[in-house]
Amino acid sequence: MAHLWVRHEGVWGAQRLGSAGIDVAGLLASRAAAAADGAAYPHSARLIRVDAAEAKSWAIIASPTSGLRVNGRTPPAGLCVLDDRDEIRGGAEKLFFSTETLAAVEPFPGSDRPVFCGRCRQSIEVGSPAVCCPGCGISYNESAELPCWTYSEKCTFCGQATALDAGFSWTPEEL
Repeated sequence: MAHLWVRHEGVWGAQRLGSAGIDVAGLLASRAAAAADGAAYPHSARLIRVDAAEAKSWAIIASPTSGLRVNGRTPPAGLCVLDDRDEIRGGAEKLFFSTETLAAVEPFPGSDRPVFCGRCRQSIEVGSPAVCCPGCGISYNESAELPCWTYSEKCTFCGQATALDAGFSWTPEEL
């Protein structure tokens, strides 16, 4: 699930984005108010999710005169489709957008065709515990009987870490 990286007391944390989006201007304003200078961010800006077929994209809409910048540039006509690790800046405050997801054991939702586990090659049944690799999208069984995702330290196909508590592979602290 997409999220925003927000700095709080000098530490970056991930804030999940729901399907309704988020008021970016309000978030930037609250961050600025908490800063030492207390400078406000008085403009309107909203981050929205756009669903097209199976793909989910995120866009930011802001007044072209708002001073909001994405990766150092003013969004043309106040609109910008976001990509993983984009920087969003309003005044002195900045946020980072990310599409990285974490591996989680969830009931397998099923598919219009049989899906086979990336490790044991057995069929993954609807509702059975499974993990979808955040790196490549391959599904794995993950239960006490079939611990296929956690069997190895890395995904068979893309090298994604398989520890369920691995955390995010990228944070803004790396910049």
